[in-house]
Amino acid sequence: MLYPDLDPSEAELHAVRFEFDPAPALETLMMHFCGEIRLNHWYRRAAEWHTEPVIKRIYELISRDEARHGGAYLRFMKRALEKSGEDARQAFARIGVLMASPRRAGKPLHPTSFHVNRGMLPHDTIQSRPPDPSWLERWLDQQIGFDVEWEKRVVGMILKNLSSLFGQTFDSVQQLNRFRKSIVAG
Repeated sequence: MLYPDLDPSEAELHAVRFEFDPAPALETLMMHFCGEIRLNHWYRRAAEWHTEPVIKRIYELISRDEARHGGAYLRFMKRALEKSGEDARQAFARIGVLMASPRRAGKPLHPTSFHVNRGMLPHDTIQSRPPDPSWLERWLDQQIGFDVEWEKRVVGMILKNLSSLFGQTFDSVQQLNRFRKSIVAG
């Protein structure tokens, strides 16, 4: 270990481990798919921001890895549509609208920011558990400058993938939301 003082202690690791409440499988699948898209873009932005070639390359590799994860989730989603049909379509559309609407929540949504254990509220998100819960927002906003334009890229990629998955064209979250309402009503 080059910097053992930077390694988390057992107490710090224990503090971030906790049980999640059960959650619906289809919604969870879609949420994690969207999370991979968001991570891919965060790391792409970090690679663009850094000037040190080795750090830049590391972020590029991590970004591509997150994209591969998203591709794997997308394959699972296609299978879920074949198996569960309308239930999967409704779940994916509902969570797609949520995850592509960061302004509604006041911040970009990632699975690590969702409440996952009612008994531990409000300290039941992954982001609430580290020693400094505000580090992520500082990194995004102040360090790498993940701005409105980058957020539009995340939303655009969610819409592009859902367009492909559903055989529809969604150029906006509003179009996806209208589709969601039509399949719920239909």
